[in-house]
Amino acid sequence: MRVLVIHPHLNVKGGSERLTKILIDGLKVMNYEFKIITSIYDEEWFSQYSKNMEILKTGMKFEDVENKISNIVENYEPDIAIVMVQDPAYCYMVKKVKNIPTLMYIHFPIDEEISEENLRNYEELLRFPTLTPKFLNYPDIVLVNSRRTKLAVEMLWPYRPHVVYPCIDEIFFREDVDEEIIKKKEPLIIYVGRFVSLKRQDLLIHMFITIKEKVKNSRLAILGFVDPRHREYYENVKKTYEELQDKIKDVELVESPNDKKLLQYYRQARVYVHLRIGEHFGMAPVEAMSQGTPIVIRLPTGLAEKFKHEIHGYFAETDYELIKYTIKILKEDNEKYMKMSKRCIEDSKEFIYKNFIENIIKIVKPNKT
Repeated sequence: MRVLVIHPHLNVKGGSERLTKILIDGLKVMNYEFKIITSIYDEEWFSQYSKNMEILKTGMKFEDVENKISNIVENYEPDIAIVMVQDPAYCYMVKKVKNIPTLMYIHFPIDEEISEENLRNYEELLRFPTLTPKFLNYPDIVLVNSRRTKLAVEMLWPYRPHVVYPCIDEIFFREDVDEEIIKKKEPLIIYVGRFVSLKRQDLLIHMFITIKEKVKNSRLAILGFVDPRHREYYENVKKTYEELQDKIKDVELVESPNDKKLLQYYRQARVYVHLRIGEHFGMAPVEAMSQGTPIVIRLPTGLAEKFKHEIHGYFAETDYELIKYTIKILKEDNEKYMKMSKRCIEDSKEFIYKNFIENIIKIVKPNKT
C-alpha cells in the first residue's frame, strides 16, 4: 500500500508535527511505502525522511498548491492519503485527481490559536482555515484524538469521527525506567509545550512563588518550542521570567530542547504540570509518565479519558488545586510516590508509537488480521 502523508508545515515541534513523525516512523517499521507533502520541516525530526518528501513553497496561493499536489498524486499514484491537520482542502486536492480513500486527523475542529492578527501567518504556512466549510465533504474517514474532540466535531461538522488516541515517540521506550531512576528523581517541576498563550507558561512562573514557599528545595523547568506564529507570547514569558529572577530562584526557561535533553528532564522531574485549560489530549504528559513522572493536569482535558485521578497523578478543577496537588506530589512519601510512578510507566505503554499506525490501519481495513 502506497501512503501519501500531508502536513503543510513540519517546522515547529508541536503535537501535530510530532504525531506526523510518529505516523511516518510507524509506516517505516511496518514496511509501507510512503511519501510526505510539506513545506518546511525540523531537521532533527524529519531529515531522515528527506528523500520521501515533496516540498511546497511557503506563501503559495491556493491554486498553486492545488496544482502542485495534483502533479504529485498523478505521479505517485497513492492508495490512500492521510492529512494530519484539520484542513479538508487537502482531501479535496487529492480526490480531484484520484478517487482514493482520504483520512483527516483532527486535533480540534477550530484552531483556537488563530486570530485576526496571525491568520496571515497560518496562510503563509499553507493552512486554509477560512475555506474549511467549502471542503467538509471530501474526507472519507475522520480521526480525532479524544472523545472530547469527537464531541466538539459532532457539534460543528457533519462527521462521525473515530477516536484514535495519539501515541508518543519511540525514543521514550528505548530504555526501561527502573526503581533506581525513580529514587533519584529531584524536587523538579516541569512543563513542556509550544510557547502559545493557551499553554499559560507565564502563570506557572507566578505559581512557583507559592510552591517555593512550601517546598524550599523545589525547582521549576519550563521547556518550550518557539512558534513563529506566536513569538510575541514567548517574548512575554521570557520577560516575566527575567523580571522575577530576583524574587525567585531555581527557575529554568529551556528554549527548543532536543529529544535527548527532553528525555533527561522527564527522567529527573518529580512532577509534570500541565496548565492548558481544555487540552484536547496532550502528548507531553504521556511522555512524562513514560519516564515515571506523575502528572498534575488542569481540567477539562481528554487525558482524563485514559488516566485516573490519584492513580497517575491529579486532575485539578481550579488553578488553586494545581498548586495544591503539585506540592502534594513534591512532598509525597516514597512508598506512595513509587507506586504512582510505576503505574504511570506501565499504563503509558499503551501509547507505544507502533500502535498509532496499527489503529489507523484497523479502521481503513477493518477485516485485516
